[in-house]
Amino acid sequence: EEKGERRGKKEGIEKGRTDRGERTEMAEAIASKLKEKLEAKHVEAVDLSDGCGAKIDVLVVSDKFEGMKLLERQRAVHEALEEEMKTIHAITMKCKTVKQW
Repeated sequence: EEKGERRGKKEGIEKGRTDRGERTEMAEAIASKLKEKLEAKHVEAVDLSDGCGAKIDVLVVSDKFEGMKLLERQRAVHEALEEEMKTIHAITMKCKTVKQW
């Protein structure tokens, strides 16, 4: 397993979909925005809401998190996704520095 790769993928699951959710258009847009706004080295975004984009799980790895407390990191993610948060009703996140990842 590669460093930073999410666990729990099962064989035989269609490309782009994990047993935990889907990589939908919304998830891809969120990943792209987080990479840009937080200068992230790695981002994974998974749609856990059967494709509607209202329930998202993200892993964000950024040096910008260095020296920040967990709550500050989560606030930074919320701020980066200000527009998207209007349609998301649930988001879970892991916010790591490159060293932690």
